[in-house]
Amino acid sequence: MSEINPYQQPKAELVDDNNPPAQPLTILAEPRKISAGDALGWIGSGHKMLPGHWGVVLGALVVTVLITSAFQIIPLLGMIAQILATPLLYAGIVKIFHRMETEGTSDFADLFAAFSDRTGPLILMALAQLGVMLLLGIVFGGLGYALGAGGGANTGAMVVLGLLGLVAMFGFVYLFYFTVPLIFLGNKGVGEAMKLSLRGFTRNVIPLIVYLLVTMVIVLVAALPLLLGWLFVMPILAGAYYVSFRQIFVE
Repeated sequence: MSEINPYQQPKAELVDDNNPPAQPLTILAEPRKISAGDALGWIGSGHKMLPGHWGVVLGALVVTVLITSAFQIIPLLGMIAQILATPLLYAGIVKIFHRMETEGTSDFADLFAAFSDRTGPLILMALAQLGVMLLLGIVFGGLGYALGAGGGANTGAMVVLGLLGLVAMFGFVYLFYFTVPLIFLGNKGVGEAMKLSLRGFTRNVIPLIVYLLVTMVIVLVAALPLLLGWLFVMPILAGAYYVSFRQIFVE
């Protein structure tokens, strides 16, 4: 029979049972190949996840926009803080959808989960993103200046440079497009997450470009009534993003 020591101090719980770290998902070694129809189906699937959770998801998205916008008020340091905080907040939104899918519940507190879980890798990813952005800016800015020096730029060369810039833009977007969930839910390192994200794009170039163009149109149309349409559209697209990650990368 065990004895209870009345003088023993109670033990503190080091893990919050109500908001535990996300359990790593099993990530495919090779991203799954999908069709354009699959990609467009993400929008409907994202919408189907939302009943009963609209308030939490919309609240998380609005708070994310408010926080990242507030950083812009602070010169220089605000921009740095915004770059570092954005992937942490995006990871929180991903966790909200992960909880919705696996537990059927939603918790607004998940928005800040990445401030204590996988924080370092996500910040490193943000710094890598900034570094690649600066490198591309230097390269294409230098080429543009060289071709335009003296006002005698060759039109054909400028067209080629523009096309290369477009390719680089898509490459940059998808180099980092899936890195947040791969790092946060897949427990991948920064380099591996970037490699997998880009591989997911190269295996599904047409479907992802079609999806991107369609969602751009949806976002533009939703912006017409004083941006109010975004309150309906953005939660759906956030859900679609989570579904796309699951379909392409998760076993």
